Amino acid sequence: MHTRSLARAVAWFALLATGCVSERAESLEAGASPDQITGKSYRLERAYLVSVHVPSADVDKVLAAAVAAVGLDYGEYDQVAYLDAPGLEQFRPREGAKAGAQVAATSAQTTSASFSVPRDSAVLQKALDAVYTAHSYEEPVIYVREVWRTRATNPDDSNPNRWWSRVR
Repeated sequence: MHTRSLARAVAWFALLATGCVSERAESLEAGASPDQITGKSYRLERAYLVSVHVPSADVDKVLAAAVAAVGLDYGEYDQVAYLDAPGLEQFRPREGAKAGAQVAATSAQTTSASFSVPRDSAVLQKALDAVYTAHSYEEPVIYVREVWRTRATNPDDSNPNRWWSRVR
């Protein structure tokens, strides 16, 4: 057995021995689909992950439009989104752009906002339509990925790491 394979096997069995990985997860090694993976308090489901670069001043407006269109639900929560720290986006308008062709690239402060929606093309289209309508760019930078996301199946009330177990 190669050293890398041996190390992987040792790590896998250590996780199993400590209970950090359910026995059902062993099936992933055997080629099972992610939708067959379930833990004590979660399952996996297919979703779309939408990431959009938004001028920092417009983040609230773009997210509000997405929330109004599809809610951005995640279990018992809504308006669920993730914002990366502001960064710089670089671009150079070419011939045909509304800004007109420019010689040098320009940069603008943007924030990357991401959210997930169920793997339903109608919901995805509503979210994208809302983002395009609220976004100030002629060509918004949006990435859509098919992903697996976790969903809670049991609140696991005995887990001391849950926020409600730490509240005094």
